[in-house]
Amino acid sequence: MDAAPDYYKLLGVSRDASADEVKKAFRRLARTHHPDAGGDEARFKQINEAYEVLSDEKKRRLYDQYGTANESHIPGGWAAGGGPGAGFAGMNWSEILESIRGGNGAFGGWNFAGADGFGGFGGPVPQRGRDSNVTLTVSFDEAFRGCEKRVTVQIPGADARETLSVKVPAGAVEGGRLRFKGKGMPGQNGGAAGDLFVTTKIDPHPHFTRDGANVLIDVPVRIDEATLGASVVVPAPDGTKVRVRVPAGSAPGTVLSVKGKGAPRLKGSGSGDLKIKLQLQVPTKLSDEQREALERFAAASTEEVRTWQ
Repeated sequence: MDAAPDYYKLLGVSRDASADEVKKAFRRLARTHHPDAGGDEARFKQINEAYEVLSDEKKRRLYDQYGTANESHIPGGWAAGGGPGAGFAGMNWSEILESIRGGNGAFGGWNFAGADGFGGFGGPVPQRGRDSNVTLTVSFDEAFRGCEKRVTVQIPGADARETLSVKVPAGAVEGGRLRFKGKGMPGQNGGAAGDLFVTTKIDPHPHFTRDGANVLIDVPVRIDEATLGASVVVPAPDGTKVRVRVPAGSAPGTVLSVKGKGAPRLKGSGSGDLKIKLQLQVPTKLSDEQREALERFAAASTEEVRTWQ
């Protein structure tokens, strides 16, 4: 009787490898050496034989003790109804490989896997269809307030199209996704269809930008307003106007906040804030009076602003 090969070496695992490690090693090798994948038939048979033994607790114990898991080869043993490599579900290897060649291989549409992924032959495996994606473009105001739009998509598995009603929530953000279950690509072998994801794209606004639920706006201020302070009126994205106080001595880029005047929050309650960024407006044309005033200001200025001098 020939000694059994080193099953641990065949699978590339240690002798104390867990059942999960054995399974992962077999799956990795099966993808490479299976005949359907262009592998060697004899090599795949050895790999499968090693997995059959090491994945079975009783067979693995016999193999570790006697160097074989075939009970008929063990003195005083008992018949186990077939040794390692006998095949799957009562099929011998010639039948299995013939089935593979006939188009029912492990990497085709048939269930080579069984309950744990590699257990026995069954029927066709149901495969879920792929998800589909479409982009829905909305205006800034539509995303801010919410709206209902229509999207036309291909019906899964049919040469026809379907128009879906898409409810864009108030406060929708760029890249947000809405899901339509079962409206994606059709499944195979009785598998469920995939899902359709509608991704929102928001057209730019001439004044406002979004940062989540917060809305940002750049507000120009004059030199005198930034220096002395001022009260200015600013438009809000909900169509109203708000009056804000520019503090005296405000530097360019100062950000003022008006709470609750941003977009509705998608999660939770309330709204974000309106963020007002001050932009210093430097005049390019001066009247004689303005020039004289600035020259008097310059003559009276003693503060050094360039500290490296």
